[in-house]
Amino acid sequence: MALPTLIDPRKLANQGIVLEGQFHALHLPRLAQAVDSIDTPLSALVRFEIDEARAKVASGTLSISVSAVCQRCLDPVTVALNSDFAAQVIWSEDQLCNVPSNREPWIVVDKMASLNELLEDEILLALPSVSYHEDGMCTGDTFLSEVERGNNEKDDEIVADNPFNILQQLKK
Repeated sequence: MALPTLIDPRKLANQGIVLEGQFHALHLPRLAQAVDSIDTPLSALVRFEIDEARAKVASGTLSISVSAVCQRCLDPVTVALNSDFAAQVIWSEDQLCNVPSNREPWIVVDKMASLNELLEDEILLALPSVSYHEDGMCTGDTFLSEVERGNNEKDDEIVADNPFNILQQLKK
């Protein structure tokens, strides 16, 4: 089921609504620019509620699978992203001091707010800064394993990972 893009988070919190569904890549333009491709829709479970301090809160979980560039071999690598989030609805920046440290502020000036932008922000924060294949699965690992094998066979070879090994070879 598709999630609505525009919502009234205050009304949903007053009613204690739980939304569960998906956003397709069409609704996630910034994520599409940050990765090579979006492999699965963004699945989300979002609970709207009022906490004990009478603050309106949106919390939930997100998951999506994307393809990024492996920084070792430059081939595509699939990255599964999962994130838990909690956001407090506020009206202006003046209320930032009222948001506890375990929640993100969600400034909603008008009555309606963009749910896909909130969820896209959260999943962008979950993106790793550098993507790699798992150890042994990357074609960029072949060079490292050859250096390690060569080092075990001959003591005369220079190991590339320590610049002082060159000086040690000259000393011999």
